[in-house]
Amino acid sequence: MPPPPLLPPPLWQGIGCEWLWVYHGIAPRVRVWSQEITVPSGVFFVEGGAVKIRAEGREILVPPKHVFFSAPGLRQQWFEPETRLLSVGLRCQWPDGVPMFKAGLNIALPTSRTPKLLKSTRTLRAIVHGRRKQVSYLEATAPQNRSLAGWAEHEAGYQGWFAEYVRTLERLGITPTARASTGDRRLEFLRQCLHTWPLDRALDLTTMAQEVGLSHRRIHDLLKQDLGMTAQVYLEKRRLEQARLRLIHEDTALKEIGFALGFRHPPHFTAWFRRHTGMTPTAYRQGHGMDGA
Repeated sequence: MPPPPLLPPPLWQGIGCEWLWVYHGIAPRVRVWSQEITVPSGVFFVEGGAVKIRAEGREILVPPKHVFFSAPGLRQQWFEPETRLLSVGLRCQWPDGVPMFKAGLNIALPTSRTPKLLKSTRTLRAIVHGRRKQVSYLEATAPQNRSLAGWAEHEAGYQGWFAEYVRTLERLGITPTARASTGDRRLEFLRQCLHTWPLDRALDLTTMAQEVGLSHRRIHDLLKQDLGMTAQVYLEKRRLEQARLRLIHEDTALKEIGFALGFRHPPHFTAWFRRHTGMTPTAYRQGHGMDGA
């Protein structure tokens, strides 16, 4: 297998990774299909019980002594009683917000094919949680205070784990989403600006246009051609993904989540979310049940 291509600085310098959890415990909801939920990238090892996943028009069984590689996106999940998981979740994106890995994921393999990744995941669990042998999903995703040294240690642990995760995917023939540098610094700037635009603010293409010395119309056309959608639609997709993830992984009040996404009145947030998902934020949160894999 040829070595992976080297990344130019505009790509690797802008890679964004957000570590979401590492947990080792029993799945809390059993024999019930979850609602369709938004999940990040991740890996889980099934040590006992079994998991079923519905994603991309397929139903995938993950039996004991198997590992599942999650693609970011929508899925449903179902657990046998006493299903025990060792799981890591993360978001990793190119500078323009495109997930680093997606194609080829949502696969289950025998754990015997990924011994180095299993060892690295156990090491990460020990770094983050010490000698605790069982850490639930809710405990692993709960906000917590850390010392600066503790944060640095955890960050280094995750980075080491991620290196092994990438090497494992390479061995499986799963390659990163192609994101070549355009060579146009103005478009690179616009990608980054749109990906980091505060979700509680209305999009201001005029200001972005002034930054790069292009017309408002040219900015609109450039971004639509690059993204395959308008800048406003892209921002709405970011906003909806953030809403889904926060409803699933946090117990933050709905009005606070809505406010952070630019909705000053809770009914407006509820109506917007229902229009996009067919469900209220409360029903979406209750349907998921705050469990994960």
